[in-house]
Amino acid sequence: MSSLNSGAGLARLTGCILTLVAFVTAGVSALLFVTLPAAPTSDDLIAAAAVAGVTVVLFAVGVPLFVIGARRFARQRRVLRTGTPCLATVTAAHNVTNAENDDPVARITLAVPVPGGAATAVVRQVVPQRLRRTVRPGAVLPVRVDPADPAFAVIDWEHAQQRHRIADDAAAHVAVDVAAGLLF
Repeated sequence: MSSLNSGAGLARLTGCILTLVAFVTAGVSALLFVTLPAAPTSDDLIAAAAVAGVTVVLFAVGVPLFVIGARRFARQRRVLRTGTPCLATVTAAHNVTNAENDDPVARITLAVPVPGGAATAVVRQVVPQRLRRTVRPGAVLPVRVDPADPAFAVIDWEHAQQRHRIADDAAAHVAVDVAAGLLF
């Protein structure tokens, strides 16, 4: 399960959409230039130049957004695969909602243990629905940290869910034991 579709995913998506729109406007611009009369009026030239200008702006914004988002997403995947595993403490969590049908991106501030103290990492990731209530200040979450930059961390939601399941199972066993103790 990947919940890395955060700000990096949004930048990538926005960049992709803007680049696609730029291609469409480039086609419209080319069509305008091809269909210009032999002696175009100044209005014709202004319209064609405006469409060409919009195309350039869309490419200038869309392509860098796409590249930045793709690079950040690749870094998140790399850190999740090869980063140093540790347990980090949530110091703040924002925009974590309990909505049923959407995947909110939460901004989670973590205290990541490093030799000699703790580093602060700010993570923007989708919180799996099952774990939304557990992401609050004081909660301990498994993370993977970039060894070269401890302020860059990725929450390992797969391991967090396993820990959550183990805690649920333990609570269920305690409840059964207490109920059995009351009956006998």
